[in-house]
Amino acid sequence: MYSLCDSIENYIIRLIDDSPNQTITIQRGKLANEFDCAPSQINYVLTTRFNVFRGFVVESRRGGSGYIRIMRVPIDRLEPIIIYLDSNEELLKESDVEDLINWLEREEFITPREGALIRAAAIDALEKVADLDFSSVTDRNQMRARILKEILIQILRWVE
Repeated sequence: MYSLCDSIENYIIRLIDDSPNQTITIQRGKLANEFDCAPSQINYVLTTRFNVFRGFVVESRRGGSGYIRIMRVPIDRLEPIIIYLDSNEELLKESDVEDLINWLEREEFITPREGALIRAAAIDALEKVADLDFSSVTDRNQMRARILKEILIQILRWVE
């Protein structure tokens, strides 16, 4: 079933695809009017479907002359993700890792086999040792972020 969120996402992706620098600037209110929805629906789509783990950087400025700038991250530039992990490691969820791996596989930056290895290290193995030394979900998220960051650094070394 096709949803409003899918329509908004596809519309934004088409705009980005048509942009010569893979960056667009839009206004939340105008986009909400175009889709006859609340601005909060636009916010939901932006936070769930346009994030660093899916290959996008979103900048937002609220207010009367506010805007949303969405940039597609070039696949060979994983530094924004590493920087994000450095400052937000306690927030990294399994779904973020899945989104990142899916994006890297879709762009053929890594093979499905490499994706499976990353999943094994950052998700599966971590869950199997979770009861050993992790006292909270935050600790588990921090460890997941550190593992993922080291994997990405190694991937970047092979690309250069």
